Amino acid sequence: MAKKKFSNSLNSQMLRMTLIPLTLMAIIIISVSVSGLYQLVANKTKEELIRDAQLAQYVLKEVYVGDYWAEDADDDGIPEMYKGEQRINGEDTMVDDLAKMLEIDISVFYDDVRLITTLKDSDGNRAIGTSASVIVKKEVLEEGASKFYSNVLVYDRKSYAYYMPLFSETGDINGMIAVSRSQESVKQELLQYIFPICVTCGLTAFLMGYIMIYFNRKLAGRIRKMDKYMNTLADGNFDVDMPRELMLEDDEIKHLANDGKRMAKAIQTLVEFDALTGLNNRRYADKKLEEIRVRSVESGIRYCVCISDIDFFKKVNDTFGHEMGDYVLRKVAGKLKAGMVGKGIAARWGGEEFLLIFENRELDIARRELEIIMDEVRTIWVPDSDRQITMSFGLTALEPGETVDEALSRADGNLYEAKEGGRDQIVCK
Repeated sequence: MAKKKFSNSLNSQMLRMTLIPLTLMAIIIISVSVSGLYQLVANKTKEELIRDAQLAQYVLKEVYVGDYWAEDADDDGIPEMYKGEQRINGEDTMVDDLAKMLEIDISVFYDDVRLITTLKDSDGNRAIGTSASVIVKKEVLEEGASKFYSNVLVYDRKSYAYYMPLFSETGDINGMIAVSRSQESVKQELLQYIFPICVTCGLTAFLMGYIMIYFNRKLAGRIRKMDKYMNTLADGNFDVDMPRELMLEDDEIKHLANDGKRMAKAIQTLVEFDALTGLNNRRYADKKLEEIRVRSVESGIRYCVCISDIDFFKKVNDTFGHEMGDYVLRKVAGKLKAGMVGKGIAARWGGEEFLLIFENRELDIARRELEIIMDEVRTIWVPDSDRQITMSFGLTALEPGETVDEALSRADGNLYEAKEGGRDQIVCK
C-alpha cells in the first residue's frame, strides 16, 4: 500500500515534471553541441588538411629542384619517383617525417599512381602502386582543381582527404599530392570535446533537479489544489475554466494559475493556428477530422469536407512577389473564415490549399453555402492590377464507416477535376 500510495502521490508527479524536462534539455543541449562540434571539427580538419597539403608541397618544392618524373629502372613494377635529378621515394623519406610531425598521412602521385605514401596496411606494407579513385582523377588531374573530400575511402579507410595537383614548370599536371586523416581519428578528437560537455550537462541537470525537487516538496500542499486544473490544461483542454478556489487569494498560486492559462492559450495558438492566416492549421484539422469521423458514426451527424485551392496562385507570387502572395492568402482566409461562421471550420491545409469542414450538413446544402463563399472570394483583387482571385473546390460528404483518408482522397480528386475543368468552380461528388 505504501508503494502504491507513493507512486500516485503529488511528489511523484512533480518529480516526473522536473526530471523529464531536464532530461530532454540535457539531450537537446548535448545533441546541438555534438552537431555543432562535429561541424566545427570537420571544418577545422578541412582547414588543417589544406594547410598541410600546401606545406608539404612547399617543402618538396624548396628542398628538391625540378619537375616530377618517374621510371621503373629496376623493372620491378614499381617506378622510382624523381624531382629533378633527385629520387624522392623510398623508405624513411622526408614525407614520413613531415607526416609524423603533422599527424596525417601524405601521398604523392605520379599521374594517378601513388608512388610516395605513409599509408600502410596492418602488416606494415605501404600502399605504393595503388591508384587514385576515378572521381579524384577526374576532378583533380583532369580538371586541375584542388578538392576536399569529407567521406572518401583512402586505402580502405574512411577518411577526410585533400588533393592538390602538381604542376610542372611548363604548367602541365603530372601528379597530385594528397593529405588525409581517418574519420576514426577525427571522431576520437571529437570525443575529447564531447566528454566535458556531457559531464557538465549531467551535473548541471542533477543540481537543478535537486534544487527544484527541494522547493517543489515545500509547495506540494498548495499545488495539490491546482493539480487537477493544470493536468486538464496539460491534456490539451485549453478552454476549461479556472477553478474558483484558485482565485480566492491574491497570492503566487493564483498568479501561477493565471500564467498557466496564458501559457495554454499561447501554446494553443502556436499548435493549432496558422501564423500567417490566423486559421486553424493542418495539425488541428487532422485532429478535428478524426473527431468528426467518430461523432458521425456514434450520432449519425452528417459532415461534408472540402479541399480548396487558389487558382493560379504561383502566378501571383511570380508576378507580384511573395508579400503580395501572403496578402492574398490572408484575404482569402478571411473570406473562408467569415463564410464558415455557424457552419463549421476553415483551416489552412498547406500552401495555397484550404480545408473546409461543414457540420450537420447534407451535400446539396453544403454546396449552396460553398457557392456563397466562392462568390465572396471572387471579390478579392490583387491591388493595383486587373487580376481577380478565384478558387477551385472539391466537395464531398463523409460517409459513416469510411476513413478520413478515403473522404479526403475523394475531395482531392474532386479538386483535381475542378482544376482540370477550368478552375473557379465546385466539383461535388
